Amino acid sequence: MNYDQDWDRRLNPFRYNADGTLTDAAKRQNVTMELNSAGANGGGGAGAVGHQSTVRPSALTKAARALDELQGDTDKVDQHTLAETDVASNALRGWQSAGGLFRLHRRWAEESVHLSAMLFEANVKLRDTSSSYERNEHGEKTRMDSLDGGRG
Repeated sequence: MNYDQDWDRRLNPFRYNADGTLTDAAKRQNVTMELNSAGANGGGGAGAVGHQSTVRPSALTKAARALDELQGDTDKVDQHTLAETDVASNALRGWQSAGGLFRLHRRWAEESVHLSAMLFEANVKLRDTSSSYERNEHGEKTRMDSLDGGRG
């Protein structure tokens, strides 16, 4: 329970059940108060911060390019590590540590494939989102231009 809830419980004990949860009537009242506080313009309610979100497709594309570079760099590091582990494992053939190195190699390979797949998936999502925003922006601009074109 946070400070505000504790304070409310002390001032308004009738709003709470014996176990400390809000009564059904208090829950309904909270929803009504939040809706009423939203006002006619739809802002100012609970959770409203008065800021507008902005999506820039160029920023999404830039992030996707950074993921491309990161994926390439991690793939190079992974391949180098796997090659070095193979060398060490072959050099220790017949020793018990060779088996441990083989298991390490296999696990590293599995993890590197997983990481690469995650980076690729994030990259695809960023590019798809960027393209979607660009298409929507272009479509909306075309629609607005067509509305304005009828005025002379």
